[in-house]
Amino acid sequence: MPRRLEERLAAIHELAGDPHGPAAVAALRDALRSKTGLLVAAAASVAAEADIGDLVDELPAAFERLLERPVERDPGCRGKVAIARALHRLERWEEGVFPRGARHVQREPVWGGSEDTAAELRGVCGLAYAQLGRADALDVLADLLADPERMARVAAAQALGDAGRPDAAALLRYKALIGDDEPAVLAACFASLLALSGEVALSFVARFLDGKRSERSEVAALAMGESRLAAAYPLLRRFCGDSLPSLRAEVGYLALALLRLDAATDHLVEVVGAAEPADAIAAARALATFRDDAALAARVRAAADAHPSPDVAAAARAAFAPR
Repeated sequence: MPRRLEERLAAIHELAGDPHGPAAVAALRDALRSKTGLLVAAAASVAAEADIGDLVDELPAAFERLLERPVERDPGCRGKVAIARALHRLERWEEGVFPRGARHVQREPVWGGSEDTAAELRGVCGLAYAQLGRADALDVLADLLADPERMARVAAAQALGDAGRPDAAALLRYKALIGDDEPAVLAACFASLLALSGEVALSFVARFLDGKRSERSEVAALAMGESRLAAAYPLLRRFCGDSLPSLRAEVGYLALALLRLDAATDHLVEVVGAAEPADAIAAARALATFRDDAALAARVRAAADAHPSPDVAAAARAAFAPR
């Protein structure tokens, strides 16, 4: 990065402490009107954080400039992403930004070929469609759910959950059924389904709990745990009983711990105190996800100390050691 650019970026970051003065606003406006994506990104973030209306009004024009010769002016789409994030954060819809950003593809040269650096931009714009209540949100998000880039697909799945529309569940179910090479996309689909439909979606997500070492099974179990739905407890407990030992240890017990339900916690503490050493240690490590919970730590240590194998007590102490 040229030294001059570094100095200008440093100056913009310093303005964040007091961005409302006339000199600061003038400097930020100058940066927004530049044709350098990094400068625009820095200024857009400061302007949005301070909610300086005159500068926010400049963002669509800045986005337009960065779409001209985009690889040269805004490699990595940093400026365009910052503008989209700023407007999204301020809940301000701009026709010149979000529809174009949701379709923008920016291929940049890399060793051995090229890569699309606009996936994050498309994803941010998709989130804006959902969260700002656009009538055509599902159409746009359906396209993004089939995007070639993982980041855009994940954002689309998350946005479908954020949309708060029951009809979005059909798209998520379809995507889950046809699958995806990226576990993060399926995880987002399951999480959004559970957020939209709650217990109604549990039976669908539970169909993917096959007890074998498959990525779909793992992400489904963890999504059910993160849902914190009481009805997920018996399903996950059955999953642990039916799973291969490695899957139960690495995923099943963690999913139960993530529920943060008394019944699930009680069961895992019992496993720590009485199960085979490998299971007892795995359950202790799963509960250690919440190692800052002093009462839980005391219960796990007491159960581990009562286990016939000293290895369990040692593993529990290590798992709950201060970070």
